[in-house]
Amino acid sequence: MVEIQKAKELPTAGQQMELFLQHLAYEQVLVELTSQRRSDTITPQRAKEIEEKAKKYLRASVRAMKLPQEAILTAQAFVASAATLAHKVFTVFRIRGRG
Repeated sequence: MVEIQKAKELPTAGQQMELFLQHLAYEQVLVELTSQRRSDTITPQRAKEIEEKAKKYLRASVRAMKLPQEAILTAQAFVASAATLAHKVFTVFRIRGRG
């Protein structure tokens, strides 16, 4: 949300929705990374690397989604989109355990 605070103009509703979706998916990635760290599945260095790459990946993925500029999306669809994005990060960076 720092992006909104630094912006010279207030972002459109669509841009705000993109940022929120990005951050919601990122939070899910952080929760999974924390879980993986607690179970010693990944090293701290690998977790940091994934965290940094996940930000870039999510930013690009959300932009590629071409969300409606009117920001009309049900809450359920929004949460489902964030979960799908987070799952893609898990798959791309192979941070999810078996099953």
